[in-house]
Amino acid sequence: MTAMTPCRKCCPRPSTQLLVGLLCSLVTLLVLGFLATIRPEESFSRSLPLLIGSGLGKRHIDTLFLAPPTAFLLSPSPCALTDPWLVVLVASATGHAAQRAAVRRSWGSVRVTGGRSVRTVFTLGLPGDVAQQAALEREAAKHSDLLQARFTDTYANLTLKTLAMLGWATTRCPTVRFLLKADDDVILNLPALVRYLEQLAGPPAAYLGQVYSHVEPIRDPHSRHYVPTSLYPEPTFPPYCSGTAYVLSASAAAAVLGAARQLPLLPIEDVFVALCAHHAGIAPHHLDYMAGATHYPPDACCYREVLFSVHEVPPDEMLSMWEAAEQPCTTWQRFLGLTRCKILAWLAAEDTP
Repeated sequence: MTAMTPCRKCCPRPSTQLLVGLLCSLVTLLVLGFLATIRPEESFSRSLPLLIGSGLGKRHIDTLFLAPPTAFLLSPSPCALTDPWLVVLVASATGHAAQRAAVRRSWGSVRVTGGRSVRTVFTLGLPGDVAQQAALEREAAKHSDLLQARFTDTYANLTLKTLAMLGWATTRCPTVRFLLKADDDVILNLPALVRYLEQLAGPPAAYLGQVYSHVEPIRDPHSRHYVPTSLYPEPTFPPYCSGTAYVLSASAAAAVLGAARQLPLLPIEDVFVALCAHHAGIAPHHLDYMAGATHYPPDACCYREVLFSVHEVPPDEMLSMWEAAEQPCTTWQRFLGLTRCKILAWLAAEDTP
C-alpha cells in the first residue's frame, strides 16, 4: 500500500479548499438545473452532430457492410442461390409484435407471385430490457424472419437500421433482383408491384417510389427530424423516395451502400438513401401508386387493383383489407373504389413538389 504524501506548501489552505468546494457545488447545481430544463428531444438534437457525424457511426457502417457473423444478434438464414427475386425489408420496432404478426398473416405471407419468389424480413435493433429481448428470440425461433442489429432501437438509429437491412440483403441474398424497403404499418400489393418491376427496361440501377422534391431541412432543434446546418448546409434535400416504401434494384442498393461510406450520416433515412443514390449518379423515379405519406381510406378494391403501397395501416385494418381482398369486387364497389383511389392518387401527385 502506498503511503499518503504529507501536505506541504503546495497544498491549498483549508479556507481555500472550502471556497473551491463551494464554487464546484454551485457550478454543479447550475449545470444540473440547466439540463433539467432541456426536453429529451432537445437534448438529443444538440448532441446529434456529434453522434451522427462521428467515427462511431462509420464504424457501425463498416461492420454492417462487411456483415460478419457478429454483426447481427438475430439473423435469418441466407437466401438460396436461385431465389428470391424480390426481398422485402420491413423496418420494425422491438415493441411492434402486433404489426409484424399482421404483416405475416396478410401480404407478408406471399412467397411466390407471378412466378417470382418473394421473401420478407423484419429488421430491428436492441430493446431496452431483457424480457423484450427474450420475446424477440422466441419470435425469431418461431418465424425465422427477424434481423436484429447491434444498436439501440431508436428513431435516431433508423438510418443505421436501413443500412443494416441493405447490407444483410446484398451479402446474404447475392442473386436478388430487387429490394423493397417498407415500414411495418404499410400494406403492399406485391402482385401488382412485381408485374410493374418485370416491365422495367431501363438501366439496372433502379430507385423507385413516391418522390418528394424541393423539401427543406427542418432546422428546429425541438423536432425529431432536426438537421443542423453543420451536418447538411444545403437549403433543400435532393429528390428522394418516401421512406414508407421504396424499391432499389440490387445494383442500386450496392451503390447506396458504397456511397454511404463517404457521406456524413443523416438521421432521416429516406433522405440519406437519396443522398447516397445522388452521390452514385442514380436519380429516383416517381411512382404515382406508391402512396408515400398520403392517407387512403380503407378500400379493398383500391388497395388491390390500383395502389402498390398504403401507409399508416393499423394491424386490424391490414388484416381486414387482406381478407376483403380475397373476395371479388362487385361492379359498383370497383367503380366507387377505383374512382376514389385514382382521384386521391392524382391529387397526391399534384401536391408532390
